[in-house]
Amino acid sequence: MFRILVVEDDRDLNNAVCTYLRQNGFEVEGCLNATDAYNAMYDNVHDLIISDIMMPGDNGFEFAKNVRAQNTDIPILFMSARDDMPAKQQCFNLGVDDYMTKPLNLDELVLRINALLRRA
Repeated sequence: MFRILVVEDDRDLNNAVCTYLRQNGFEVEGCLNATDAYNAMYDNVHDLIISDIMMPGDNGFEFAKNVRAQNTDIPILFMSARDDMPAKQQCFNLGVDDYMTKPLNLDELVLRINALLRRA
């Protein structure tokens, strides 16, 4: 079973994504900020990370940069309300593997996760 880390500061969206992914056969851990995500990554191995960009503390860009400094292989998918090209360029330049804009289509999210895990 694949283990996914969801980093999203909106508690309701975090819960909805985690619940939906669990219903689709994934083991999921939700965190509300990057600090909690760093701790979760220290305690457990994850197969994929889903992260928001705009979060308190370390934003998604800083989080992805720190993750990539430690692990160049783990797939990272950003989900964000930001739909601007500079944000997308920055995320892909940091080594993020995929990008979805909010509001999310959860069925599409599962398709993208499966594609990323297949290639990983």
